[in-house]
Amino acid sequence: ATFTEEGLHNDVGSIQEHYFDKGYIMARVRPDTLLNMETDKVDITYTLAEGEVAYVNKINIRGNTKTKDVVIRRELRIKPGERYDGGKLKRSKERLYNLGYFEDITFDTEETAEPDKRDMVVDVKETKTGEFSFGGGFSSIDKLIGFVEIEQKNFDMLNFPTFTGDGQDLRLRGEFGSTRKNYLLSWTEPWIFDKPISFGIDLYASEHDKSGTTGYAYDETRRGGDIRFGKEFSETLRGDLTYKIESVDIANLDSNVSQALKDEEGKNTICSAITQLTKDTTDNKFNPIKGSVITGSIEVAGGPFGGDKDFAKFFNSISHYSMIGPFLLELKLRDGVVTTYGGNNGAVPVYERFFAGGTYTIRGFKERDVSPKDQSGDPIGGGTLAIANAELTVPIIENLKGAFFIDAGNVWHVP
Repeated sequence: ATFTEEGLHNDVGSIQEHYFDKGYIMARVRPDTLLNMETDKVDITYTLAEGEVAYVNKINIRGNTKTKDVVIRRELRIKPGERYDGGKLKRSKERLYNLGYFEDITFDTEETAEPDKRDMVVDVKETKTGEFSFGGGFSSIDKLIGFVEIEQKNFDMLNFPTFTGDGQDLRLRGEFGSTRKNYLLSWTEPWIFDKPISFGIDLYASEHDKSGTTGYAYDETRRGGDIRFGKEFSETLRGDLTYKIESVDIANLDSNVSQALKDEEGKNTICSAITQLTKDTTDNKFNPIKGSVITGSIEVAGGPFGGDKDFAKFFNSISHYSMIGPFLLELKLRDGVVTTYGGNNGAVPVYERFFAGGTYTIRGFKERDVSPKDQSGDPIGGGTLAIANAELTVPIIENLKGAFFIDAGNVWHVP
């Protein structure tokens, strides 16, 4: 291989990283180079000073003026008394960045009276976690649209008057359009009773008016709420359990629609429980460039959970991220099946079936247009879904990217 200063620097960094992972945080590597005139090659000698294995004495948090110490400490994968571990330090930094509270995080050490113990210093620079935003525009699908949103990602309901610092997430959002309206109030406590179990509630309402551009052959109004629990089983695996109750009202049907749509007219109550497992190996929750996210969920409505409809819905997705030179490649697969059970309430409701087409599924098709249709040509949804997406993005200027994509998929079978 050709000798370069950059390559030499990378080798030194790799050797030091290997020692850091074993707890030798004071290890030093000194490279010496000598040009061999006879062979016209560079001889490299690495001189190592290992030092002693170091252990964590105390952990000091600095720079957090709003965020409570406990919010930072519970994300650290290394504890006082443990051997310094480069892998755990790296994962700790990833978890802190994934909170979205900090724009810069550095780790350092300080000497103590004992040579094999060093205090660990976590220095953070906080960023803005509260946001008030609003906007409006026009789209070919929703026509006139607008939104107002208030979000605090580092909320503390007991910290008057700032209400920040405890790591809770509070979000209020309203969307208004010519063909749709959406309202959401969401609150999440990621560590209930100081245990790694999350708890959250959502209250929501949505309205979709009948429109050919959005794929709705009827007016749909949904109002409801849910209670959520979640738990991390490992660094990459978490489970979530949700119980949801919502009222669905279908109205304003044309006289020539199919009997399947006519059967859904009126109000129904849907009560369901959703179990979900997620395996996330990405390097960053907000802007991943490597790793995968695999999700599988089962929703069971009716039966022991009450409500007017009995159905079961299975959904899986996998996304993989990797860099190809300056390009970010995202590969995504999604599949789902929904079916009735018990034999008491007929077909799966149209509003619980799968639809595809549009910005978030198969681009190039109208919203919800990839679906079985009735004799009037209206989409009525399907019981089986499969979608594959490949997207290559490249930054052009700050906050602007270009993308190349291929989408494929279909929705089959009227359940």
